[in-house]
Amino acid sequence: MRVSCPSCQKVLNIQDDKLPLGKQVKFACPFCKNPIHVTREEASEGETELPSMGMVPDTTPQFKLDETQNVPIPPPPSGKVELPDLGEALESELEILEEGAHRALVADTENLDRISPVLKKMNYLITTVKTADEALRKLQFNFYDLVIINERFNGADPASNPIHKFIEPMTMDIRRKMFVAIIGKNFRTLDRMTAFAKSANMVMNETDFPNFELILKKAIKDDETFFRLIKKTLVELGKD
Repeated sequence: MRVSCPSCQKVLNIQDDKLPLGKQVKFACPFCKNPIHVTREEASEGETELPSMGMVPDTTPQFKLDETQNVPIPPPPSGKVELPDLGEALESELEILEEGAHRALVADTENLDRISPVLKKMNYLITTVKTADEALRKLQFNFYDLVIINERFNGADPASNPIHKFIEPMTMDIRRKMFVAIIGKNFRTLDRMTAFAKSANMVMNETDFPNFELILKKAIKDDETFFRLIKKTLVELGKD
């Protein structure tokens, strides 16, 4: 099944058997990182049979062209050009999102038992990772509404956490759709300046996990209010 990204117009090739029939799947475009919604219809179940070419007359010239008509034909490309196949990248991510549900990526194995119950209660579909490389692959091919990172995840140096470094340079049009929370031992919970300096939406000290649900809900609500005001201002200025 070929899918065109509505944002960057790149064409992707996805195996039909990786998509559940009649269900909508959301994933991130590997080129521009904007979300793509795909629904596999019944029509894509089988191959479309091409008409037989047996009755088409042979168009091979029966006589040699004169020198004035000798147009050189470029050689065929050396290798077969194929569209990117996202089957394997999406295989573990093809979960159907119920209306109102969101997707979350959690890179914090130490506190997973305290994070998961809260996210499930908030109607998040949770994806957990065990290594930074796994997290980067997930982020490259999938879109997440919420990303929770422990600054020391997988033994990382907080100053050079690879997951944080991957998210940090994202453009604003992609980044504002994603809520990023960083958890550490030296943060002052909900410190706006620290969060801003780290290109995150929220920072939280690990000692505040007993209030994790209240803290996360407040931070998300404040973030939504902030971006709603920005969008309103851009509309008024004619820039959105």
